Parts: sequence; structure tokens; C-alpha cells
Amino acid sequence: MTGQYKLSVIKTVIHKTLLLLKRMKRASFSSILLACSVLPGLLLSASSLHAEAVYTKTIEVTLGDYRYMPDNIQLIINQPVVLHLVNVDSYTPHNFTLPDASDGLDVDVDIPAGGSVDVYLMPLVTGSHTFYCSKQFLFMDSHREKGMQGILTVIPHNQAEQ
Repeated sequence: MTGQYKLSVIKTVIHKTLLLLKRMKRASFSSILLACSVLPGLLLSASSLHAEAVYTKTIEVTLGDYRYMPDNIQLIINQPVVLHLVNVDSYTPHNFTLPDASDGLDVDVDIPAGGSVDVYLMPLVTGSHTFYCSKQFLFMDSHREKGMQGILTVIPHNQAEQ
């Protein structure tokens, strides 16, 4: 199991715990203490999960020529997925930026020219989110301004294609 996978699982568990506490209208001191005492056990059990058992769906996203292919990605709420990001450009580095931490989709990873990176996501809330490349060469338009962006949509289970 990779360190990146463990970190992703731990971030997801912490995020869900914090969301639960946030949703409690009047969190008492004892409920916060209980959540804090349960969290270490959750982290230990989450870190022992195997990547293939949890992240069964992989979507390959190709980055090149200042675009993402596909540029529309559809995920199902609460279903973990791996985005396999592949930079096909020989000389141009890119990145994948998806700044939506409140929805469990906070991503900002660099993909070197000719390289690839796996990103583990657990979408927690339905909705549409813009992802983009934030790279920019000096005195030139940013990659996003050149059209390197797309839409990631999280849908409910009942809207998923079977």
C-alpha cells in the first residue's frame, strides 16, 4: 500500500469526522471528546485497508496540448475512485488543481512531462467542480487561459448509469 494512498484514506476519515462534528448543532464537550477518542482507531483501521479493495474504479485522464481528455468527469457520491493522470507532453509540465476541500475534493498535484500520477478521491457532496492546470510560463498566458480546464461532476447513486 502506497504512502499516498494511506494519506488519502486518513484525510478522508478526518474530513468525514470533522463534517460530522460540524453538522451537530450543539456539540457538547463529551461528544467532541468521544469523536477524538474514536478517531485514532478509525485511522488505524483505515490505514490497514488495501488499495485495490477500496479504490476499484480508475479513470485515466490524459494531459497534453493544453487540455484534459476527458474534460468532463462524472463521479458517484461516496464511491472512491482513482484518477490516473498521464502527461503526454514531452517537455511541458502540467498539474491538476481541484480546490474544493469542503467536498472532499482538494487536489493540487504536479505531473511532470512524460510522467503520471494517481490521485485518490472520495467525493462527499454532489455538485459540479472546475479543475484546471495552474501552470504558467513567464510572460505567457496560463495553461488554464489556454483552455486547460474541465468539469468534475459528482452525482447521486440513483442517477448513475448502470
